[in-house]
Amino acid sequence: MKKIILTFLTFVLTFSISENSFADDQYSEMEGNVFNIQVQQCTLNSDTSIKQYDSMINDYFKWAKKNDAEVFFSRQTPLYVHNSWYRSGIDFLEILFSTHAESGKAWDKWLGTKEGQKLNARWQELADCRVKMGASFINFIDQEAMNNDNDRIVAWNWCSLNEGVSYEDLLAEHEKRAELLKEDSLGMIAWANVYPNIGTDEAPGDFAHLAVYPNIESAQIYQQSLSSGGWQSYRDYQRDFATCKGESYMIEKVLNDPNN
Repeated sequence: MKKIILTFLTFVLTFSISENSFADDQYSEMEGNVFNIQVQQCTLNSDTSIKQYDSMINDYFKWAKKNDAEVFFSRQTPLYVHNSWYRSGIDFLEILFSTHAESGKAWDKWLGTKEGQKLNARWQELADCRVKMGASFINFIDQEAMNNDNDRIVAWNWCSLNEGVSYEDLLAEHEKRAELLKEDSLGMIAWANVYPNIGTDEAPGDFAHLAVYPNIESAQIYQQSLSSGGWQSYRDYQRDFATCKGESYMIEKVLNDPNN
């Protein structure tokens, strides 16, 4: 029965979460496990190579370190995704993870300094990146596994609340499920929810689940559990709490961690 309950977690959206990516004094700004997540949907311009784009990104990392504006930064590319991904023409996602205060400070410096403005101009010349913001709530994390893994799999699943269900109901249900993951993670090293809040009028749902796996083999451990009876719990979750679109898998590579 435990596996049936746990395997409801057939959703997830991630970012790579490293608790050590933030200085101790920044934790005072956070409420519980809530962080800011910035998602950039990027398409390279026709005359731009990924090598040219990465050169600009590396200059951004140097600028951020120099200006005390570093955030966690990763890139996600499609593995097993919905067809709508290809119709949208997006080449990759960039994930920037920090406190809300650090995100705001970094943007002020990016737009308010001459060097930042020059980098911003280069960025816009090389790619069309649409910036979205959301709040990320971490339900479960194996901190050591996350800190030691810079190449991983992230599963996204967008969901919408069912009629009559409150966010309080949803959070209480997620808390119960997270406690069970501490006993048997079913291959996951992190599970978070993302709640879009800025530039997200066309978001695919009210919120997204995101599950992080160290590799595809680990992701298949979860799928095996789902096939072995966990589908019942997933069905019940969709009936009682939220209707979900189904998972898309992304390959995630950590490009900048402020502590490494």
